[in-house]
Amino acid sequence: MKKTIALFALGLGTPAAAQDVLIDATDPAVIARAMQAEGYKAELTTNKQGEPVIKSGANGDNFTVEFYGCKGVTGCTSFQFFSWYKKEANFTPTLANEWNASKRFIKAAIDKDGDLSIYMDVTGVGKMTQANFADALDWFAVMQGEVQKFLAARRTQAASGS
Repeated sequence: MKKTIALFALGLGTPAAAQDVLIDATDPAVIARAMQAEGYKAELTTNKQGEPVIKSGANGDNFTVEFYGCKGVTGCTSFQFFSWYKKEANFTPTLANEWNASKRFIKAAIDKDGDLSIYMDVTGVGKMTQANFADALDWFAVMQGEVQKFLAARRTQAASGS
């Protein structure tokens, strides 16, 4: 009896918490529901190529979740949180490199049109817990807010000529 009580006290004899439920990260519909469970809007649609995309937003900016390596509209091997910002004069490779030098998971790039994008790749192979997915989603949302601060500071610098 003492062993059973000790196991329950350590949490080893209790069912997994709801956030530890495994989700199929290869299925965009499951990812959309996981986003909604975290309080985000998640509109599952397809892009021009017929690939699944989830439209969402955080911190006043839109972002998408784009899927790769899919077999039709499921069986995707990875997905990417993605956000972009329309071209501004200070959007240069130097600006993107400045961001990338101090950020580990979220990367920035300047496309051929001069737009800035930020992105974070996540593997979809196997299962992941709701808690792990929620952490990745939150990490991207927090960093999207940090991008806004970073860009505001660079705009101020550019306006002051420094």
